[in-house]
Amino acid sequence: MLKVVIYARVSTKQDAQKNSLENQVSYAMNLAAQNGWTVVGQYIDDGISGATRNNREGIQRLLLDAKKKKFDALIAKSVSRLGRNTVENLQTAHEIESSGIRLILPEDNYDTETRDSRIMFNLKAVLAEEESAKLSQRIKIGLRASARRGVYKASLPAFGYKRDPFNKRLELDEDYAPIVREIFDLYLYHDWGTYKISNHLIDRGIPTPRTVSGASNAGELWHQSTVKLILSNIVYTGTLVHHREETRDFISKKRKQVEPSQQIVFENAHPAIISMDEYNAVQEKMKQKGRNKSNGRESLFAHIAVCADCGKGMVFRTDRRKSGAYVCGGYVKHSRSFCSSHIVESDTLLQAVKDDLKELIADNVKLEKLYRAVNGKANEQQAKYAKELTNISKRLKQLNKEFQSLLQLYSEKVIDIVQFKAQNEHIQEEQTRLTLKKAEIESLLETKKDMDEQLHAFRKQIARFAKLDIDDEQVLKQVLQRLIQKIEVNEDGTIKAIHYNITRPHSVRALEKRGA
Repeated sequence: MLKVVIYARVSTKQDAQKNSLENQVSYAMNLAAQNGWTVVGQYIDDGISGATRNNREGIQRLLLDAKKKKFDALIAKSVSRLGRNTVENLQTAHEIESSGIRLILPEDNYDTETRDSRIMFNLKAVLAEEESAKLSQRIKIGLRASARRGVYKASLPAFGYKRDPFNKRLELDEDYAPIVREIFDLYLYHDWGTYKISNHLIDRGIPTPRTVSGASNAGELWHQSTVKLILSNIVYTGTLVHHREETRDFISKKRKQVEPSQQIVFENAHPAIISMDEYNAVQEKMKQKGRNKSNGRESLFAHIAVCADCGKGMVFRTDRRKSGAYVCGGYVKHSRSFCSSHIVESDTLLQAVKDDLKELIADNVKLEKLYRAVNGKANEQQAKYAKELTNISKRLKQLNKEFQSLLQLYSEKVIDIVQFKAQNEHIQEEQTRLTLKKAEIESLLETKKDMDEQLHAFRKQIARFAKLDIDDEQVLKQVLQRLIQKIEVNEDGTIKAIHYNITRPHSVRALEKRGA
């Protein structure tokens, strides 16, 4: 008996009834029943555009299972359900048919058992792509029309404004519009920088823009970048600028900048907080500051030294201490309200790292401890991965049985299509999550095979640098980049731990404290 699967897709939750998921599945189920075929599964992409298949989990899973020959035939209502990209549709059909899977598209009268139907598939694929292009153009025209009406299109209103629920235009937020005015005043007339302004707002307890708008990922601390965004936003002059960029083509979804002359500018769209002259003056001032800002050289410990308490990277400051110093990045951005400075002089940190490297090179016992600890840790983790992989495999088998039982209930009309879809959605979500997790664990298990080789390479690297003059800063920089993953700096400026790169970062000092 022919084992078939069903593929169904809708691009939006508001798809027409004829293309609803229930309709597509029911259509395919009836076709299978009429021919005495057994439906063994279905692949659903709900609310996902057919312009490209890269982001469609359902079609990706289907193609993978087709290669594994988990079924004999695929039913999709029409070629437009497979997608709206001619090239990708042809590729999809080719991959399915190359796997020996029969492709059936009943609405297009296409079946791979009918050899003269290929031209119909090509024609339908072209028409599907043309329809997608027309839809993209209609959406673009609609966006331009709403922009000309002064409708604010961003998902969240700009800080200092509220959105009128009736005409969708911006109106002043009496609580926070004065804060925006103050930010511009401090920057333009009092010569405050974004760092000083952000800390001033934190000290006053002013909620951040995302907190005010109720965003899910809102933070409590103002960042310099947030202040800069406000200073750069022309919306505060009462002007809306739409169509700054557009989709290059509806298939790739890549976007491009639009020439200023082609942008849609709507003046006096809503109440202004600052004048256009003030806005232009601020933009010029920011440009001037950018030109005057020193590039500086990348410090020796860039991307390596981190604060042991907040985890932020240490920032090099040439104006601190004699030779410059490293300061906690969290402190630099948010002052002591976030973290303490953890300041350590550059020469002090350099000497501490040199001493630790020399000690590691000279001390074979310490090296052996490091190797044993890494290997033991890896073996322990591998055992955990193997156990987790077994549990995932068992659960996936159980989910397959649950789907078969659910399918049987639907076939016997014990449950309707709505109940079937609701329960099957949970099964598919868990199957997808577990399948991804399984692949991740299998990849991690493979890395253990390279352990001995990686340890040997690390030993050779250490031996190589033992023969060099590590007092040379350029040589030391190579050591840092190749051998060290990160250096944690304590509040008093001492080193908490140096994490070396082998297979995973491990700290020699931390291991010694545990008696490794």
